[in-house]
Amino acid sequence: MRVILAESDKTTLRHLAQRLSDLRGIAVTDLCSDLTQTFNAVEHRPPQLVILSASLVARPEFEMMDLLFRTLGVAWLAFRAKGQSTHAGGIGADRLLDPDQPDDAILARLHRAVGAGTQPPSRASAGLLRSVGHDGESRLILIGSSTGGIDALLAILDMFPADCPPTLIVQHTGASYSAGLARLLDRNAAPEVREAGDGDVPTPGRVLLAPGADHHLVLAPRAPHACTLQSGARISGHRPSVDALFHSALPMANRVTAALLTGMGRDGAEGLLALRRAGARTIAQDRETSVVYGMPGYAVQIGAAERELPLSAIGSALLNARQKVKA
Repeated sequence: MRVILAESDKTTLRHLAQRLSDLRGIAVTDLCSDLTQTFNAVEHRPPQLVILSASLVARPEFEMMDLLFRTLGVAWLAFRAKGQSTHAGGIGADRLLDPDQPDDAILARLHRAVGAGTQPPSRASAGLLRSVGHDGESRLILIGSSTGGIDALLAILDMFPADCPPTLIVQHTGASYSAGLARLLDRNAAPEVREAGDGDVPTPGRVLLAPGADHHLVLAPRAPHACTLQSGARISGHRPSVDALFHSALPMANRVTAALLTGMGRDGAEGLLALRRAGARTIAQDRETSVVYGMPGYAVQIGAAERELPLSAIGSALLNARQKVKA
């Protein structure tokens, strides 16, 4: 069994690696000190099992790891380092490994975890591969999301056909994860998904994701409205910022349908309001299906959302929106 270990404390990591390497049939292939190293190791050399400290599992970026595990069918377990809370950050008992158990018990636990497998990313598939019609090229879809947004994006993009309208996304991920997220979404969606590059022109069948954490993704004010990676301070506490993208689309608002999904804070709400006032169609994810209702909730509060919808309805609403007639 090929196993990857991840723990920030080097002494603990070496101790656990030695303990597991002594077990029959176990090969520890990589030792990782953070989630970025773990992501790269799993993506390029998929193991059968990843064992992480509970403190790493508790980090917001673990949302990305969980999607990677499900996409590749990799099992995972968490262990508590010494001095860590016995509650292990809310991790279920079915995911916990006690390194202090006898060898036979640990070995049995590892085999049970691998045998149980992983649940693949959910597939909605309603409307998949359905043409969006003659107006697809003239329309533009914008999406902003944060905490809980990765599964939300999976559900929405699963609804998108290969010839979907041009789509731009800002998902708060952190500098090291946007490229990996683009690859994962691309593997699970019909349209092409990749990081946006400076000068890229949004086209049908392509979904562009804001890259890194050094620039804002914005649209040039004049046709063909190419993507621009813009330097600058954080906006609404984030870089890239959903508000930055939404505000940049105001010159073409009559072509835009924008959605603000689950996430902490208020990023995107003011931009969504500006888009609605300028003639765009606007959607917010509802409270019941949001992991965190902060961003969409504030959008609803200030009147930025034309419609508040459950996650299951947002994909089709984005595809089927009818743009407002110019005055």
